[in-house]
Amino acid sequence: MGRMPTRDEILKFIADQPGEVTKRDIAKAFNIKGADRIPLKRLLREMSAEGLLEGSRKTGMRGQGDLSSVSVVEITGRNKEGYLVARARRDGDVLDGPQDPIIEIDDSPPRNRRHRPSPPVSPGDTALARLRRVNQDKYIARIIRKLGDAGGQVIGVVRERSDGLWLVPADRRERHDYQLEKDTKAAHGDLLVCEKLPGPRMAAKRARLKENIGAADDPHAFSLISIAEQGLPTVFPDAVMAEAEAVKEADIKGREDLTALPFITIDPADARDHDDAVFTEPDPDAEGGFIVWVAIADVAAYVTPGSSMDSEAKKRGNSVYMPDRVVPMLPERLSNDLCSLREGETRPCLAVRMHVDASGKKTGHKFFRGLMRSAAKLSYSEAQRAFDGDCPPAFSALNDAVLQPLWRAYQCMAAARDNRQPLRINRPERRVEMDDKGQITRIYVPPVLEAHKLIEEMMVSANVCAAETLEKHKRALIYRVHDTPPDERVRALSDFLRSFGVKLSLGQTLLPQLFNGLMAQAEGETYAPTVSEAVLRTQAQAVYAVDNIGHFGLNLARYAHFTSPIRRYADLTVHRALVSVLGFGKDGQTEQEAEALADIAEAVSLTERRAMLAERSAGERYLAAHMAERIGESFSGRISGVSRAGLFVTLDDSGADGLIPISRLGDERFYADENNMFMTGGTTGTVFRIGEAVEVELEEATPLKGGLLFSLREGGTYGGKIKKGPKKRGAFRRPAPRGRRSRGRR
Repeated sequence: MGRMPTRDEILKFIADQPGEVTKRDIAKAFNIKGADRIPLKRLLREMSAEGLLEGSRKTGMRGQGDLSSVSVVEITGRNKEGYLVARARRDGDVLDGPQDPIIEIDDSPPRNRRHRPSPPVSPGDTALARLRRVNQDKYIARIIRKLGDAGGQVIGVVRERSDGLWLVPADRRERHDYQLEKDTKAAHGDLLVCEKLPGPRMAAKRARLKENIGAADDPHAFSLISIAEQGLPTVFPDAVMAEAEAVKEADIKGREDLTALPFITIDPADARDHDDAVFTEPDPDAEGGFIVWVAIADVAAYVTPGSSMDSEAKKRGNSVYMPDRVVPMLPERLSNDLCSLREGETRPCLAVRMHVDASGKKTGHKFFRGLMRSAAKLSYSEAQRAFDGDCPPAFSALNDAVLQPLWRAYQCMAAARDNRQPLRINRPERRVEMDDKGQITRIYVPPVLEAHKLIEEMMVSANVCAAETLEKHKRALIYRVHDTPPDERVRALSDFLRSFGVKLSLGQTLLPQLFNGLMAQAEGETYAPTVSEAVLRTQAQAVYAVDNIGHFGLNLARYAHFTSPIRRYADLTVHRALVSVLGFGKDGQTEQEAEALADIAEAVSLTERRAMLAERSAGERYLAAHMAERIGESFSGRISGVSRAGLFVTLDDSGADGLIPISRLGDERFYADENNMFMTGGTTGTVFRIGEAVEVELEEATPLKGGLLFSLREGGTYGGKIKKGPKKRGAFRRPAPRGRRSRGRR
């Protein structure tokens, strides 16, 4: 029988455990059994009464001041490594003293595929989190769910009412307006970032001004809202700007002189920076083969580890592209000047020379740290004209020696790509064109040219070379990984496709060509877009990681982002690693960065996700503003999502997304199967499937929230026939099941 522990021994034992501790845990640790547990319980009660312990019999105990394993936290910002950090809330207040522990948010994908990924959070959000103690001063947290009204910040527009100023939130998930403090320095129509204030549950919600970011009727305000929602840093600190302005031309000593090679850049017509250039020539040692050069701006020569620019770039993780602006990862002095491969200007670069045989297979490669000079700047359309035999006069001198060899080399590489069979999902990407005043002038789907695919294929090959080289030198690196689709999604896809007569046999090895075959089965059929959308929804999300699991979508065993160090921090780490292992200089990767690669990979995966959310929400707001004058018009679209709230629809012409509330599908009860991506009417059996064509009427547009509300005009299938919806809201009703009350609106 063990001896009774002292108070200090109990406190030390609890402090050493990663979570909460029960009385049974303490008894077991000190070998206390039988009747001796009675004095132990008495001692623990005394310690609780003295304030030494917190917790209860049911939830377990913890040391005074320790945090519960499940706690409410408020996201307060990001640390210098780029991770989201939080503070715990107790009794509605944030613990923010110098002795209170820091909570670092873990948003990496769950290791067990059966577990749901953590919901996204941003600075100002409040969430319920599961905590794991690392040491006395630090916890790691995984978000369980976001708590919309439990604190944090809110962004919205000021409305003046009889009882004062109110904030109407821009987030469509916010259900309440917020009353602003009486001394708030703001006017009707201002766009504010505010702090939510605690208060009685049934009273009006209140908020306090944090930042006035301009007028809500400014067309550029929609991007500002999305930037503020995601906590994107937009202003470079003074130290970063000073460092950028002080940067001098890179040292040319020891560099390979590649200026005699006529590299060219091929980019969108409106591109301001050019971070990659290409050149090809026939390989004299391989009949029908080519030497393919890819040169990338040498950002590592200017942004050194530990510098102010490096710290800021790591925090940002990537550039963010909105319809009316770019939030860059690096100051303009670098991104649009020193690191842009401008026509006719000598620039430092990191280049790879690849040997490709007549079948398109890469037979070897070598990296160089050199100097290059772009011979010409072409847009995709200009390059495509040359490839099609109609070379623009401005580039006629380059056509035979540069452009046509480039085209022939790509044809070889494309044949090898087709044999490899990466995943092919044709999903049109729309572009929003705006004028200087922030007004949308055009929404269009740019044609997918072979010139786009040429650059893409050469960049993919260069990325593979980077990964292979670092692996050969046994150097840790950040891979771009894409996991195979989860089994449960594949089973759901199989069930879903069976109704279309598209067969997916389970149990076979999952390869991209399997999914390509499914889409080929549906090619030419009316349900082809439905199958393509379902296949896309089945795929996992690509992320950055130091553990290589390959890239499923590209069907590649190893892949690392190398070709865009101006706008992606992961690429910059790969550049530095190559500089180090190939002896290209003393400004390569440091030991500290090499050891931190796993953390950096997680951080840049998060910033990439944050950027995607900001870009999408900004686009939604601009599209909603563009559609606001078209209330009552009918549009063709496709079902892009199914939920208990209703059907999400994407319009064919503009790509705008909106919702048909479930209450506007009729009076019968509808059942949403979100996993299998369809909705069924309980009485009529009408089915709505993801990807199906529908005709909708626009009923409401709220640009501030980026929301569109539709009613159904036509769509859904029953017995193979298309069901027609109401022409006017409320005019079409299906009978409710007998003996059951009509569900009406939710």
